[in-house]
Amino acid sequence: MPTRCEIWAPAKLNLGLRVVGRRNDGYHDLETLFVAIDLYDHLTFTKRIAGGVSLEARSSWDGRTPAGFPLGEQNLIVRAIRLIEQDCGIHASLSISIEKSIPIAAGLGGGSSDAAAALVAMARLYGLDLPHEHLTAWARQLGADVSFFLGTPIAEGWGRGDSLRPARLFSDWWAVLVSPPVFLSAKEVYGGLDLTSKARRVNFTNCRDREGFLAALRRIQNDLEPVVIRLAPEISLWQGRLREQGAAGVFVSGSGPTVFGVFMDQPPDQAVQCLRESGTGARVLVARPVGTPTALVVR
Repeated sequence: MPTRCEIWAPAKLNLGLRVVGRRNDGYHDLETLFVAIDLYDHLTFTKRIAGGVSLEARSSWDGRTPAGFPLGEQNLIVRAIRLIEQDCGIHASLSISIEKSIPIAAGLGGGSSDAAAALVAMARLYGLDLPHEHLTAWARQLGADVSFFLGTPIAEGWGRGDSLRPARLFSDWWAVLVSPPVFLSAKEVYGGLDLTSKARRVNFTNCRDREGFLAALRRIQNDLEPVVIRLAPEISLWQGRLREQGAAGVFVSGSGPTVFGVFMDQPPDQAVQCLRESGTGARVLVARPVGTPTALVVR
């Protein structure tokens, strides 16, 4: 049985997000296409004889503990471990270190991806021979997006976002992400949604080639985008800058505040440089769709 497990946990983008209606459990029914991108948190789980669970994190940007990153029991990683401890009757002693590259509370799923990594690491380190469905059941208890990171890197999502079907998509493109220093509560964003006006659903089934993908980009939209812009109007300025730099499509990811532009044909180095030189304090990143069979990379 291994005593150490390293996992690279990716961020995700939402290519389109349609909110179908409000559920009785407080969530919303939605339809979206999840795409994992090669912007990773690097997590190392190390078993130890005693001492319980300890968690430390440092930013890949400056080496400091990321602002707003919880290190206690409220962290989704710790919650995932406690869930397995309770259900499997084990007591984990783990030292966990995270090199955090995914911006926090940015609509990129970093916390959910880290939680999925914790579920996989616990199964490996404690010899839990469990079917995938068991891990998925735990993931659903932790959050709506966690299940996605346990599967393929591109998937259609519906229901709360945790009903999933693997999808295929043209993936020879770059995403330039702009994560402004704005905090938006997902609850507030969803609460401001007008459910009487619904976006048209886009079928990505025929988007496996370049032209089909480009055609889809011209049609998709995120139902949450008007609410996000109403709460943080500066986001529309970033959208305009991405379009000026030649993005084929510009979208809000999830409930924001991160916006991203899709760039084709060549690495968008000039666009990234121009956006970084804007001096507004936003984090500008570039990533590509994940090319591995699964979203998480485990070693």
